[in-house]
Amino acid sequence: QHYYITNNLRNIMGVQILELSPDPQQSKKIFRAPTGDIVCLDRSPELRGILLDITCVNPVGEQIPLKCEKEKAMFTLKSAGPYKVTWKMCVKPSDKNRNSVYVVTVLADPVITNSTDLTTLPSLKVDQIAAQSHLTKCCGDIENWEDVFRVSLESGYNTVHLTPVQELGVSRSSYSLHSHLKLSSSLKLNSSGGYEEDLKVLSDHLQDLHQKTGMFFLTDVVWNHVSVCNRDILEHPESYYNLHNTPNLIPAYLIDRSIREFSFTLSDSSEITNLHSFYKRLSNHLVETSRKLEELYKIDAGKMFNSKESTTDSLDESLLKRSHIDDVVKQLWQVDYSQSEYGGRVDMGVLRTFLSNREITSIPEQNSQIVTAISLFNEFVAPAAAQDVISKVTTAVVGDVKYRFIDENGPKHQFGDVPLVERYFQISDISFDEEKELDIYDRLDAERIKTCNGWTTGESISDMSKTMAYTKREIVIWGDSIKLRFGNSRQDAPWLWNYMEKYTCDMAKLFHGFRIDNCHNTALHVGEELLRAARRVRPNLYVVAELFTGCEDKDREIINRMGISSCVRELSKSGSPRQLADLIHHYGESKPCGSFINNLPSDQAVNSLPTLSMASSHPHAMLMDQTHDNPCPFDEHPLPNVLALSGLMCAAKCSIGSNRGYDELIPHHIHVVQEERQYQGVRQSHEDAIKPAKRALIKLHQWLEDNGYSETFVDQATEDVVIVTRHHPVTCSKVLVVIATCWSDTFTKTSEHTVNLPGDKVDVLLETEIRGKGSFNPHKELITGLCGVEVNVRENPESSNMVKVSRSEEKLELSFVLSPGCVVATLVHPGKSAQHALNYFNSYVLDKHTFAMELDIVCSSLDLYDLNYILYRCDEEERVDGCGGVYDIPGYGKLTYAGLVGFLHVLEEVKRENNMGHALCRNLCDGWWQAEYSVNRLKNKDINLGFFLEKVFSSLQAVPNHTRPRVFDAVISSVYSACLRQIDTLIPWLSNTERETNSWFVEQLVLTSIQMMGKVGDTGIPVSPYVKDPVVSMAAGLPHFSHGFMRCWGRDTFISLPGLLIATGRLEDARDLVVGFARTLRYGLIPNLLSERGHKPRYNCRDAVWWWCRSVKLLYDHLPSILQEPVYRLYNTDDTPVAAKSSFVCTVLDIINEVLRRHAAGIQFREENAGRQLDEHLLDAGFNMCAGVNHMTGFVRGGSKHNCGTWMDKVGSSLRAGNKGIPATPRDGSAIELVAMGYQTVSWLADLFEIGVGTTSEVTMTTGTSTRVVTLREWSKMIKDSFDEMFWSTSGYYKDTVGSESGCDEKFRPNQTFAMVIAPELFEESHLTLALRNIGAKLAGLLGMSTLCPGDEDYEPQYDTSDNGSNFRTAHGLNYHQGPEWVWCMGFYLRAKLSEFIKQDREEVVGSKEEIDQFFATILTFHRAMIAAEPYRGLTELTNGGGQHCPGSCPTQAWSSACLLEFFVEYQRDFLQSPQ
Repeated sequence: QHYYITNNLRNIMGVQILELSPDPQQSKKIFRAPTGDIVCLDRSPELRGILLDITCVNPVGEQIPLKCEKEKAMFTLKSAGPYKVTWKMCVKPSDKNRNSVYVVTVLADPVITNSTDLTTLPSLKVDQIAAQSHLTKCCGDIENWEDVFRVSLESGYNTVHLTPVQELGVSRSSYSLHSHLKLSSSLKLNSSGGYEEDLKVLSDHLQDLHQKTGMFFLTDVVWNHVSVCNRDILEHPESYYNLHNTPNLIPAYLIDRSIREFSFTLSDSSEITNLHSFYKRLSNHLVETSRKLEELYKIDAGKMFNSKESTTDSLDESLLKRSHIDDVVKQLWQVDYSQSEYGGRVDMGVLRTFLSNREITSIPEQNSQIVTAISLFNEFVAPAAAQDVISKVTTAVVGDVKYRFIDENGPKHQFGDVPLVERYFQISDISFDEEKELDIYDRLDAERIKTCNGWTTGESISDMSKTMAYTKREIVIWGDSIKLRFGNSRQDAPWLWNYMEKYTCDMAKLFHGFRIDNCHNTALHVGEELLRAARRVRPNLYVVAELFTGCEDKDREIINRMGISSCVRELSKSGSPRQLADLIHHYGESKPCGSFINNLPSDQAVNSLPTLSMASSHPHAMLMDQTHDNPCPFDEHPLPNVLALSGLMCAAKCSIGSNRGYDELIPHHIHVVQEERQYQGVRQSHEDAIKPAKRALIKLHQWLEDNGYSETFVDQATEDVVIVTRHHPVTCSKVLVVIATCWSDTFTKTSEHTVNLPGDKVDVLLETEIRGKGSFNPHKELITGLCGVEVNVRENPESSNMVKVSRSEEKLELSFVLSPGCVVATLVHPGKSAQHALNYFNSYVLDKHTFAMELDIVCSSLDLYDLNYILYRCDEEERVDGCGGVYDIPGYGKLTYAGLVGFLHVLEEVKRENNMGHALCRNLCDGWWQAEYSVNRLKNKDINLGFFLEKVFSSLQAVPNHTRPRVFDAVISSVYSACLRQIDTLIPWLSNTERETNSWFVEQLVLTSIQMMGKVGDTGIPVSPYVKDPVVSMAAGLPHFSHGFMRCWGRDTFISLPGLLIATGRLEDARDLVVGFARTLRYGLIPNLLSERGHKPRYNCRDAVWWWCRSVKLLYDHLPSILQEPVYRLYNTDDTPVAAKSSFVCTVLDIINEVLRRHAAGIQFREENAGRQLDEHLLDAGFNMCAGVNHMTGFVRGGSKHNCGTWMDKVGSSLRAGNKGIPATPRDGSAIELVAMGYQTVSWLADLFEIGVGTTSEVTMTTGTSTRVVTLREWSKMIKDSFDEMFWSTSGYYKDTVGSESGCDEKFRPNQTFAMVIAPELFEESHLTLALRNIGAKLAGLLGMSTLCPGDEDYEPQYDTSDNGSNFRTAHGLNYHQGPEWVWCMGFYLRAKLSEFIKQDREEVVGSKEEIDQFFATILTFHRAMIAAEPYRGLTELTNGGGQHCPGSCPTQAWSSACLLEFFVEYQRDFLQSPQ
């Protein structure tokens, strides 16, 4: 969405707008921005106006100050890493399901440099990194490093990644460190000052290498384990996992020991080759262990209950037998592993819930069932759980043995040379016989049993107290490494924390970045704290990690918490070209082609449209053709594919990397444990292999990044050919990188692939291919690769061997001649017409001054009815006028509106996630139909804007197809902004509104006035002689009430008129509606429904005329002449038909006088055309109408139990449920809001008479045959004297009606708030205060007011017109007004509360002005959210109970917005502008 930021920010490059939202999913998203950018924290609509408590913690854990401006908060990304923004609402909304504290993280991408000054050269941005991994032990001593690393430099890399530089353990694994605080002796640092001096020597050497080569350096950090030979750790047993501090490992140890014992029973390899026999023998051997586990798992019921609670009652045994064992354990069962037996525990709370869900609800019954359940656990679950573990263990061991000794792809160890399986636990200096004598429940013995670390792609093993992975043998174990235990905080293992922090900071001093080994098994709080320490040393630390959680949400959590710059992703592990293309699409597409969100180099930046909010992104990747800790790619790929993988990698927009040996075509795995030979240096390396090709490909990768080719599209053109297109967002030139993969024998010969695309000129940037198989001569001391492989590299060739170009006007046909594994890159320039169109777009449309100024001139002639047509008009409105309906997007469906708002709503969805694959974007890329539709609509109505846009889109016709969504959005967004500026000039109240907390929301409400008021041909409003046809009419709601007799409702119109028309200054429109409906007066009433220009109205409501009177009174305050407006009556008398040419002319004031006179005399009639043809559901008696005045109280009264005369007008229609023809809410007698409006009208006319404006001072009240004359002042006094006494209920609210014969007097409804606002002087102050408190507690919902108190026997909050059931109260939606929450009522409730606040002493009774402001802002939280998200851009008619969506509700209802606008008028006038 477009959110306009302040002028002083709009021109700053590098401003990132992050919209805070209470959406709980936001914390799971990744938001990235370059270091140095400013982040502006904006708010989603529902948060506008609410006080927020916002804090921000920088990457080193320090809270940073926020620069606040109005409702925005800003901070600068001064260094790399995670900026954690935490916020909460100072006043919480009433939605219980929302969290009170929210977190969103901004990741600042590092700029790698040797200085804290980001402009220092050389420096690298993350997408410029091209790293090559080296095993440190194979690099030789540091004097040899320059020679070794220059091979990387000459291959195009700018970064060297080294495995740990520490002294290695006995296994010689590159990741099993003897000590983290001792550098490797193989480096030959030749210092005599110990560790600190060694650090300085290595630091100086790396600095010297950086100065000579310009290369940057990364290293692995190893936090999770240490070598088994490390003696320091033995002095701190709390720092590693053992059976004492983690007793849940005891079962795993017992199993591990039993397997070790079993291995001694095997005599030769024949006993393992028969896997079926081996499985059976192992399973039998583990029986004793299974029994131990069973005893451990059992529960001692006596510890939980005394014997008196035992019972013979039985729990359904089949329940436990049928349940999956894992589910039972996870839900109900806990185990205390420190016990040798009966360690089982039951979570009593969960078990009680488990039982109550099966309708076992009483506590005694539950207790007896629990005791029974425990015995069943012991009988069924404990043995089954133990057997389940043993079964999984046996399967895992057999699989491990098969891989180690039998599989062709495994290491094929010889039996007896290595242990049967790696042990999960290590005990130093002890024999196996001695080990069996250890007491695992003795502290000292338990601490000797150290847990080995391992690797898993599934369940994290960062916290060993919460995993069963060791017990079930699900770990790829590293028997040479001890798993370290940091605990929950530094206090749990202070020595280890200090040790690792020292190590981490030392490495941060030496290296520009880290690769976190085994990151997904690193405890989050550990990674967070250690990286904070490292970033204090090196603020722009680059952090890359291997993350294999198997869950992207978990990946995102780790990335955000630790601030990981890039995740390692490996191409050579892909199993097909499709998987390759998917990887590039997922991780190598920073922004899709035609993206709405551009990251342009500063010299190409366009100061254009309002800044877009930040879009979330996929995890950033370091995409590698091969990593150093996986097998050689030759094991799975033909030789040509090695080059193809590199080509794909270098075409991606992300960090890239490879393993030393890949480019030299080493045909075997350079093993991190077993390899001891040395890499070749430049003086020894004589075979180029694919190094020249890699250098050219990396050069291409850098060129694409440096020159702003920031948009990416990936296409698997054929089974073997993948094309990665990199687009320039400004020039729209594109680079096609065509890669011919070679997965198998399906593609072994040269073939041709043709691409057709628009363009004028083609430059071939690179051609490279690989031929021959080569030969391998291994060297004893050096790591060498294949010899004799031919690799051809041609950069910027004058003539191409692999690309044939055919031109036709501005269209190109590129024929690529492809050999297996080849890579071709071509630069395609747009044609001249496309360039002209792009220049026009960039220099004119995106020029916010010139284009906006011309648009303002064009729009200056538009009136509000033109703007209704330009912005809105639903499908039915369009079709009635013969316009063909709204635009229908293939694959998406019809838009909500034919006007611009219909398109903009969908574009906001697209832009929020930068979703260029959306159906709207595809439709635009296929053709300019959306633009043509919009232009033709306006031209058909002869609106100048249409002719202007025709010229604009004509000039943009030739822009490249993929840019059309961006171009279309830029144009119509600018037009929309110009329309808003024109509305500002036409509705002065809007431009003068307090533009602070509520300005955006008020603007949206005001726009519903434009939305609802339009010229629709079949409107029912009778045309006055001075009003042009078609008449302007107000829709009750869209799209449900858009045309015909359903468009103009007397009641809805005059409830909405004060807010939509008077408040917005549309006085002439208000006058026309007042006069138009006045023409239809009959029986002393105005109709609720009109059709055929008032010729067939229905006078079936008692309230519409009073809402009309109220509107006249409010309009009189702004337009006093309204009372003298001529009214050309349609009906000369009640009984005459519509006059063909009315000769009965009176004034609006005469109409009001007649309304009072007729009510005082009493009204009785039967509806014209009564019967099924008029209303198929109403009973015959329901067509009999009556209204009048109670002569004792002066209250307006009327109606019967057979009909509904107020807004609560639902009549039943279900024969099955028996409610057909039955009114749900008759509200007969004196309805409270009608009494208030009657009082208001009578009092007003009395005032008018006294100042000489009114013409009537008295009425004649008739009862039966008696009559009496009453002055208007006496009448108003009768009402006031009787009101509180008659309507007040001792239950603490005002009754809904008085004198009802249908029994509805005592109903607790929101209608009392209408009366409180309309005639507050009728209410006793203490009663009003109490009533408002109860209304707020019992009726106020999230968006609307409950139409009936939840405690009422008739309360049914779920409205569903499709309910065909037999429930009388709900069938066919009879409960329309019996619990569902209506939004328009909220406006009156807020006005009543506002009046109460203003009357009271704010400091002592209510609170400060700021607190009151927050009260209203919080209540309107969900209204702001709805109007922003609703495709119809309005507030809904109603919701079901609790604010739940009601499918049958009209999406935007006139009175829902209008009543809130009335509230804001009073809020600004009486509250914001009043003194404190």
